[in-house]
Amino acid sequence: MIKIMTAAERHTTHHNGIHGEFSFSFGDYVDPHNEHFGSLLAHNEYKLGPLEGFDRRFHHDLVIVYVVLEGMLTYEDDTGNQELKPGTVHVVNTGSGVYHAERNSSPAADVSYLEMWFLPAEPGLPSSYHEGAFAGQPQNPLSPIHITGSGAGSLPMTLDVKMYSGRLETGHELTLPSEDRRIHVYAISGHVEITTEEGVFDLTSGDTARIQKCDKVKFRGNASEGFSEMMIIDMP
Repeated sequence: MIKIMTAAERHTTHHNGIHGEFSFSFGDYVDPHNEHFGSLLAHNEYKLGPLEGFDRRFHHDLVIVYVVLEGMLTYEDDTGNQELKPGTVHVVNTGSGVYHAERNSSPAADVSYLEMWFLPAEPGLPSSYHEGAFAGQPQNPLSPIHITGSGAGSLPMTLDVKMYSGRLETGHELTLPSEDRRIHVYAISGHVEITTEEGVFDLTSGDTARIQKCDKVKFRGNASEGFSEMMIIDMP
């Protein structure tokens, strides 16, 4: 089964210099038929204008993943501030509870980033923090995003989730076995062609694909120039 959601079908918000695109029910967007995909509860893309951002708020029993696409994102919580540069993957296991905020500290440039929420396998764990890096160079095999961290709440112990970055040059292909797993694909840029036993599907920037019960999935880069970039999340 494969379901495509185009960028135009996402829920859009714009308030006080913060632009958001939501792939699942989130905030004031309520759709009982679009609440999650496996353990993935939210997949949002944000653009923060200069000096804009989110005030501190409290979350618990969520694993929140930030992927910075452009600009420098300031992440803040009780442990201090971190400046997250493009390509950074920052993972917060909120566990028993974290007050956090995100903002754009630049007076001139925008910040674009992805924010994903996952449901942990076990509630009430101590909060913990982990870092990874999104691939920066074109590559034809998928590149696993290796998340490093420590403590009982580390990502591999709380989530049966694998994240991959893919940057396919035009005309190059790769195949990912899916078996009984769910696969969530997000096209960051370019043009990605997906082939399953159900047919051929095209993704452009901002489109997503939700795939399950497919033996294998083939990806092909079809950008008119350069490469096509995507993120793939593999989960139960």
